[in-house]
Amino acid sequence: MEEASIRKTVLVSVEENEIRVAYLENQQLVDLFIEKIDDLSLVGNIYKGVVEDVVPGLQAAFIDIGQERRAFLHYDDILADALKVGRKEKKGSGRQGVTPARKQRASSGEKLDRARPLNKGQTILVQVVKDEIGGKGPRVTTNISLPGRYLVFLPYPSQRGGISRKIEDEKERQRLRRILGEIKSTRQSYIIRTAGMGTHDDAIKGDIGNLKGTWGGILRKYRQKGAPLLLFNDHDILYRIVRDNITEDVSEIITNDERAYKDLRRILRHMIPSLEGRLNLFSQPVNLFQHYDVEKKIQRACQRKIWLKSGGYVVFDETEALTAIDVNSGRFVGKKDQEKNTLKTNLEAAKVIARELRLRDIGGIIVIDFIDMSEKGNREAVEQEFLRQTRQDKAKISTIPISEFGLLQATRKRVRMSLWHQIYERCPYCGGSGRVLAPDQIWREMKYSILNLLQKTPRPLEITVVLHSHTKNYIQEKFATTLKDFKKRYKVPITLLSSEDLHVEDFQVRYIHPDRAEVRIKEDMRRGNEYDGNELPLENG
Repeated sequence: MEEASIRKTVLVSVEENEIRVAYLENQQLVDLFIEKIDDLSLVGNIYKGVVEDVVPGLQAAFIDIGQERRAFLHYDDILADALKVGRKEKKGSGRQGVTPARKQRASSGEKLDRARPLNKGQTILVQVVKDEIGGKGPRVTTNISLPGRYLVFLPYPSQRGGISRKIEDEKERQRLRRILGEIKSTRQSYIIRTAGMGTHDDAIKGDIGNLKGTWGGILRKYRQKGAPLLLFNDHDILYRIVRDNITEDVSEIITNDERAYKDLRRILRHMIPSLEGRLNLFSQPVNLFQHYDVEKKIQRACQRKIWLKSGGYVVFDETEALTAIDVNSGRFVGKKDQEKNTLKTNLEAAKVIARELRLRDIGGIIVIDFIDMSEKGNREAVEQEFLRQTRQDKAKISTIPISEFGLLQATRKRVRMSLWHQIYERCPYCGGSGRVLAPDQIWREMKYSILNLLQKTPRPLEITVVLHSHTKNYIQEKFATTLKDFKKRYKVPITLLSSEDLHVEDFQVRYIHPDRAEVRIKEDMRRGNEYDGNELPLENG
């Protein structure tokens, strides 16, 4: 009954340089996808690659797939079956391979060479599972999977099919097991996706022909053409969104682009006919996301601090290696005992954190520092609430039981850059630290720049320092006496000028040389550069 009351809306905003898809549940933003037109995701794409390097020490190989950066292939992601693609198979060859989770020995006795399974220059069929992030190239696997609407097609004998873990109803799982039994093959297998829950047998089986046809086309291109080569392109974001993320309980799909509207109608008609009538074109001359108040929600999703209704708050700190999340009681003190107040805040935080992980698309290692609780039962209650809230997350999440110190450690599958990295660039001033130099530190640098000039022979006739008004006001208030002393001792006028065009950390020192024109020394503090003694002629005075 609770599920039926949730109104689900999907907004598809098409701009000149990107496509954004927002998922709303009762007007609450729960998921967001952003695809740059000139920087589309590679995840799901299948390539004929060339092994460029094999590094046994890393248990990995680097593969040329035709992209700027080489792809990374770990030995655990190599199937023996995949290495036989393109070769003529002997009749009666058995099942073999190494899955990412376990090493499997073939029934014929063949074993994958774990010391060096690949050779330089060898061609190999791979699929991208993780986009390039930071300085790391895309990650690939030979464990190929082709998703359809209801099924995922696994083309190799050593791959194992099954039923999505998100389908929990045992009666439904039994029905789906029966369907799997009817379609299973000794050469290929299938996984029934969450979308298959409650779907008619014929609709599920209808996916098979399309998936096998796609795989056949991939193999033909692999055998006939050279490498590196893109064999299967999963770039169509509209198709992927419908296939992977839109379910029949969606109340409304709205797009602001006429071409996208036509494409979505065609895709829905073929894939989910019942939703074609729920697709609408937004024709108002305003921002679709602003109209539905999504822009503000996106900005909120990138804030470091999120306030809770109880008065507590949660702080998100993303680093390259992990994300640290800190829960604080804030303004919430409650009226009863501290343990109950802490439990209430932690339970609320668990719900918010699960939602924010999904919305921000945070991946990798995650450490959540809940407020300390003395009772073990309360710690377990918070952990169970977090796990319950993450069930709707399509990314795989693994957790370690919450410790006595209130720390919950988790990993969330990282496929692409987080939302924060997609819509923000690293600040050129602070370099991502979120901090700027204190005014007294800037004064120290400025002071020694002035002293260096005053020690010169011959001495400058006049010195002018241009700096941000915030720093200028601070120096005039705190260090006016020192500047006056410099003027008196060296008999050189020193003038401070403000400029809002300069960053708060920057300043420029200008001086009049007795034998030359006006000269400028630019101190660029924010980039960590120190004055190296080079003097620049001041352009146009």
